[in-house]
Amino acid sequence: MSDDEHPSPARRAFYFVLGALVGGVIGYGFVASGPGPAPSVFDPVAAPWVFGLAAVCGALAALSPSGFWRRSRYR
Repeated sequence: MSDDEHPSPARRAFYFVLGALVGGVIGYGFVASGPGPAPSVFDPVAAPWVFGLAAVCGALAALSPSGFWRRSRYR
């Protein structure tokens, strides 16, 4: 088994942070795309989108890094 199949806990934490950043940006995009001025990310309506998607994407990136961080098929 290679290192890609079983990443270290430190690498999984790093993947969680990267995934959470991606999820937070996606969540903020959902919140900011509505009409009018964008609410604060700490607003009770916006927080579940931003922080919820950050947690979900971070967890997916940490639990299954090979599926989340797919390498390009074209080299």
